[in-house]
Amino acid sequence: MQSLHYLLMKSHACLSRRIFSRAQQELGLSPGQPKVLDFLLENEGSDQKTIAANCEIEQATLGSILLRMEEKGLIERRRQPGNRRSLFVYLTDSGKETARKMNDIFRMEDQIAASHLNEAQLAELLDLLESVCKGIHDKNNQEADNN
Repeated sequence: MQSLHYLLMKSHACLSRRIFSRAQQELGLSPGQPKVLDFLLENEGSDQKTIAANCEIEQATLGSILLRMEEKGLIERRRQPGNRRSLFVYLTDSGKETARKMNDIFRMEDQIAASHLNEAQLAELLDLLESVCKGIHDKNNQEADNN
């Protein structure tokens, strides 16, 4: 039996390659942009720190991703009244349309990835992966508290 980390990395790599290939070919997106679009579709007006944390992207890397997205007209950054320090990120109309198209790609690729599973198996897999993520997240928080 192969190890958990190997199977998770292999599954992630295979699915990511398919998603990034389609995102680039069909929508002209570069790596990092699909998950930012996905996050902003449900969380418009988030600051850079929140986006980075939720998308598992380093803040410095996110800055360059957002700059390219801004140049393509997918997002705009705005200040909010009473907060002069932070910029908040919003999708443009073009960004919303691209995010919806990206969600269609995510949905299709999810179906392909889960094509050998029945509904019960898929539900169980999703629950198990949530538990794996929570365990890793809890351990990271514990280690950060100890430092």
